[in-house]
Amino acid sequence: MFLNNFYFMAISEQSTFDGRNLTLTWHESRQIPEGKNISQVSAFCLNDGGQVLIIKNKHGWGLPGGHPERGETVEQALKREIKEEADCTISDFALLGYIEVNDPDNESIEGKGYFQLRFLCRLEEVGEFNAEFETSERKFVAADALSDHVAWMASSITGKAQFETFLNSLD
Repeated sequence: MFLNNFYFMAISEQSTFDGRNLTLTWHESRQIPEGKNISQVSAFCLNDGGQVLIIKNKHGWGLPGGHPERGETVEQALKREIKEEADCTISDFALLGYIEVNDPDNESIEGKGYFQLRFLCRLEEVGEFNAEFETSERKFVAADALSDHVAWMASSITGKAQFETFLNSLD
């Protein structure tokens, strides 16, 4: 299993999304927050060559993942989303941490406070990718160059912290 070096930290920043002001806090953690509103799961997925899977959607390049469905565990949601978005199956997954989102003006189903989990996993099988409504491209990039492709990992404090946590987990 990976996650050799693991340093705990919490880093916060103010952000804007869809015209709403948010507070984002990154928490390094190996524990899924109990009894919390989990609105998203996504993963840093490594292939046998140590490259990271990224997908492109309407927001640009990012990590595969999405919203858990009713009755689904976070692990089930992660597996389903990665299969749907990238036609890949995963194994050996471990939580790296989570983003706690304070979103006081949010009127959607997520609510005003929710959590977005970030995992690290191994790709077990890589299927034949076909662009679809949600994901237009899939590619693999060097782990240390991931922030060159995924804009939020280079442009935000919490994004940089997630990238750093990921890189530290590989040591």
